[in-house]
Amino acid sequence: MVGPVPLRSHDRRGDFAAAKLAPNPAPPDPIVFLVTDLSFKLAYANSAAIRILTYPNEAVEPANAAILVQDRIRFAFGSESYAPDFAASLVFLSGRRHYFCRLFLLDSWRGRKSDSMVGFLLARHPKERIDITEVRGRYRLSPRECETIQYLINGLTTKEVASRMGVSPNTIKQFIRLIMSKMGVTTRLGIVRKILFT
Repeated sequence: MVGPVPLRSHDRRGDFAAAKLAPNPAPPDPIVFLVTDLSFKLAYANSAAIRILTYPNEAVEPANAAILVQDRIRFAFGSESYAPDFAASLVFLSGRRHYFCRLFLLDSWRGRKSDSMVGFLLARHPKERIDITEVRGRYRLSPRECETIQYLINGLTTKEVASRMGVSPNTIKQFIRLIMSKMGVTTRLGIVRKILFT
């Protein structure tokens, strides 16, 4: 097997010299990826996925990690197994960090549903507020509806949003219904997904 080949660039004299890459000031967030069967039994996960989904348990045995991850996914989706009507994305909380989770059904090449798998890709939620100016104009959202959306993006519950905005939870539920109607979605997650992934 051939090992990795160093990156080289061609200089003016015709000699090859090692390419100099600009240093990256901040390392990118790790790719967080895992695969389960249809009952969310863990088949593969990289170390970043295990670290995030088993937090705050620092050193977890592999067998226990698989059970913790399976339980965490089942709890998040409120189901023991995958269903076609699941939302394509979800927000996970790990400590104080929020992660957006994209869900993919990986059909079996054999064509048997029982051989299918579910892939999960997690990306860290940005710390700064997301600019929803374009969304506000496109869907004619009020300033209070935009404020509600910012809190939804941050994963707050209806009661938490109501507390921060100084209104009742029923008012927030009404804001959310109006936003869903304007955006043409049927769930809170649909609102977040439409803003973040379109």
